[in-house]
Amino acid sequence: MKKALFITVLTTVSLGLIGCEAVNTANRSAMSSITTTVTTSAESDAAPVKTETAAVSEASDEAAVPMNNSISTDTDNTADWKTAYKKTLTEFMDSDNYGEMSTWDIQDIDNDGTPELLISEAQQHISGVMFYYYENGNAVPVLDDNRNPLRYGAYGGVLICPEESLIGIEDVKQGLHYSVMHKYKNHRITFVQRTLEDSGAVGKENATYTVNDDTVGEDEYNSAYNEILSKNWTAVGNQYTFDDLSALD
Repeated sequence: MKKALFITVLTTVSLGLIGCEAVNTANRSAMSSITTTVTTSAESDAAPVKTETAAVSEASDEAAVPMNNSISTDTDNTADWKTAYKKTLTEFMDSDNYGEMSTWDIQDIDNDGTPELLISEAQQHISGVMFYYYENGNAVPVLDDNRNPLRYGAYGGVLICPEESLIGIEDVKQGLHYSVMHKYKNHRITFVQRTLEDSGAVGKENATYTVNDDTVGEDEYNSAYNEILSKNWTAVGNQYTFDDLSALD
């Protein structure tokens, strides 16, 4: 059965003035606690994975591709990825990571006609999504820097913008408003941009704004945040329970 999405999407900006350096230091610590489960594979081929809070490569300047709007209807290919994904889901159900709040989804994140498999272990705040792609008859996980499946998102959900091959997070915790987006290409993610503001924690008169870890003014923050907000995001994940694999029949 389909389940309601639990991703938190905030579309307003809290305005304020730049706070003191002590507040900014506290913000960086708090932001790290929000994103501890998010890792990327961005900087180089030699070192393909980095933590999301570390410095990663700059945004891709490639133009967006037209939306494909469909999952592959090639009979042989469809049967292959469905079989591979069903096997992965079955194996996950037999693992220690599986629980009664585990869910899954299929979404064509990179708009190539073959969907990725998304597995959510749970729906708590720190629970992200694990991504798998189809290759040579197998469901292959996108890996983090510990060579484990990447976990990205919150509450078992994630934002995607397939026409630009983007994934993102929009989150509020303890008065901190955090957003980030990455490019998903060749089954790896590359950092694009993140923003943070803390007016909900310290009040707008003491608020600090950051863009890519740099303290900025309100206008620069708003510009960066609006760039993230302007994407055609769809909240995904948490779509199917593990007692319903019919979408892969």
